Amino acid sequence: MLPMLMHLRIRRPGRRGFNLWFPVVLVWILAAALMVLLLPLVVLAALWERRMGRGWSILLIYPMLGSVLWHLGGLRIDIGRDEEELFMKFV
Repeated sequence: MLPMLMHLRIRRPGRRGFNLWFPVVLVWILAAALMVLLLPLVVLAALWERRMGRGWSILLIYPMLGSVLWHLGGLRIDIGRDEEELFMKFV
């Protein structure tokens, strides 16, 4: 399922921590509009490259990108070094 929220937390020693909840659904709306606008160019590129056999690969960009975005839900990135910490989670 597409994640709707992103939780971002940054901590540094000697500083106050940074905690942010961001609605990622706004990014998905902009990305979908951009993909619709670019679709004619992608189809033209696929038709242009079909002689070399790369046309189908270009057309598969949309389903692959959709699959990657769909499976972002539950992704957790936790990076820590010394006293610094970066935490990102898609909900």
